[in-house]
Amino acid sequence: MLFEKILATVLLFFPVFLSADSDITLLFGGDIMAHNANYTVKDFDDIWKDVKPIIQKADISFANIEAPVDPARPVSSFPQFNMSIDYLDAVVRAGFSVFSMCNNHSNDQGLDGIMATIKSCDGLTRKYAESGRSIYFAGLKQKSSDGFSYSVIEKNGWKILFLPVTESMNSFDAFKNMNFISPEAENRQRFAAFIKKLREKIVCDLFILSLHTNEPEYVRDVSDTQKKFYEELIASGVDIVWANHTHIIKDREIFVDQKRGREALIMYSNGNTISGQRRSPNITMEYPNTQRDNTGDGLLYEVVLSKDASGKIRIAGTKPYFITTYITPKGEFVLKPMDNDFIKWLRETGQPKWAGYIERRLEINLNETRDIF
Repeated sequence: MLFEKILATVLLFFPVFLSADSDITLLFGGDIMAHNANYTVKDFDDIWKDVKPIIQKADISFANIEAPVDPARPVSSFPQFNMSIDYLDAVVRAGFSVFSMCNNHSNDQGLDGIMATIKSCDGLTRKYAESGRSIYFAGLKQKSSDGFSYSVIEKNGWKILFLPVTESMNSFDAFKNMNFISPEAENRQRFAAFIKKLREKIVCDLFILSLHTNEPEYVRDVSDTQKKFYEELIASGVDIVWANHTHIIKDREIFVDQKRGREALIMYSNGNTISGQRRSPNITMEYPNTQRDNTGDGLLYEVVLSKDASGKIRIAGTKPYFITTYITPKGEFVLKPMDNDFIKWLRETGQPKWAGYIERRLEINLNETRDIF
């Protein structure tokens, strides 16, 4: 009886002992772009309202911002982007909190644009800190002599190291103020060695690498060379490789890193979270599997990780959420979950061509992208 009373007291006051595991849910988007068409929405929050519940249910959500953010310059589209700070702020309000800021468009406005972007990001960071919310921007550098810019994120008892880099550059103006690695084999080897040292320096539960890749755009295939590079990065200490740049959805792969005895994840591309690249969807085409049609869909990829009492981490579950950019009858570009409920709604509101198009696009994404376990 005494033992039972002691046990009951322990369970009453220390219920945490019942579960030694600690879980965290991460969500990875793709490229967030701002073409002219994306500014057709009067209230930027309307872009996100139907996918916001997916984003906000994760503990941490990641996105790639593919533009400078310089409030002193007018907004501009391809080929030299400049995103409004209000547009970026709506992305934060939608639930994204960790951002890669380095890619082939990050220096579209030169060094002044990079400095203005850093200032804009710092301002948003302070703004949300006042309300008790932490957001993180990494990938740009105040000084060209600075080392790689990264973030250390602490959430729910987890410590996460986040490093974004780009291998792709449209212009080499001010590239030293970005996390840039040249894609030649010897440079990749040096970078892998750096990764190993950084992992040893910063003790963390997870090391997440955002890689803006040196790959052809709009192509689903991944080269053997690229896959080998990802595996080398994982062997050096990366737990999650989150690749982007190609603007279309690719496969996801989970495998066991034999060297470290733990699971690792590669997302080969989550496509565009939002863009204006699909301005004229082929809604009457029998099988609209064109480059432009592919750019209008994206993947929000949910990853649940579990950590046991010994610190061992495993991938407890994943879930893909396909989303699509829908052009409303008013011409506004907004995001919708690509699912049967949306297809049903389109039919009920007298939009059978759009319904058939989204149905075919969903089939294409399910058939041509997959989780590899």
